[in-house]
Amino acid sequence: MSINCVLIDDELHNIENLKNLINRYCPNIHVVAFAISVKQGRLLINKHKPDLVFLDIEMPVQNGFSMLESLQTIDFEIIFVTAYNKYMLQAIKTCALDYLMKPVSITELKEAVSRVDKAVTKRRENKRLKVLVDNLKENNQVQRVALPTAEALNFVPINNIVRCKGENNYTLFYLTNGTTILVSKTLKEWEELLVEHQFIRTHQSHLINSLYAKAYVKKDGGYVLMEDGSIASVSKSRKEETIQKLTNL
Repeated sequence: MSINCVLIDDELHNIENLKNLINRYCPNIHVVAFAISVKQGRLLINKHKPDLVFLDIEMPVQNGFSMLESLQTIDFEIIFVTAYNKYMLQAIKTCALDYLMKPVSITELKEAVSRVDKAVTKRRENKRLKVLVDNLKENNQVQRVALPTAEALNFVPINNIVRCKGENNYTLFYLTNGTTILVSKTLKEWEELLVEHQFIRTHQSHLINSLYAKAYVKKDGGYVLMEDGSIASVSKSRKEETIQKLTNL
């Protein structure tokens, strides 16, 4: 699972050192931006919506604690990185996930990142659960599915999905507005979720929304022509089942 993070420290060499450690020892952490002031850090947090912020405490003008107090919501995990242990109690009170002393220990960094991974996973699962609960409440109204990417958790109405294409351990979603979303999950996993919502698995690499199936074309081994002009291959083993399901719509 990829975790986006922002680094905030008023000393550039500290940022570079931490960034190098993260790149070398924490492959699941992606540094999307860094800031050398509280003001700049606040702007970057609002812009990138990171999962995690590595935050220095003692900085000019404002310190790390005052920056957190100025934010309306804190929907990310926090790891304080500081040269002073006198702030540990205050850091705990701010619900920081961890507290690293400079110079940063590789072992402690790995342990902190491991805790972040679990916390972010739980946070994302809670969001997915909320979507599920909302769907159950809506009954026959528009239902949504949560599509997580490295940049965002996208809530997409199921009826806005035209088709899905499997690409190894990823699935590419094609939407009615012409955009695509690449998700780190196999097509089989999405099939299990979407098969109850008029989706048909036509091929090892194709899962289509039958609402947007325009025609079944017999030539070239057989394929389904979709409303957006795209085609979905139909394998021999799924041909009869696909035709039957399309016919019975």
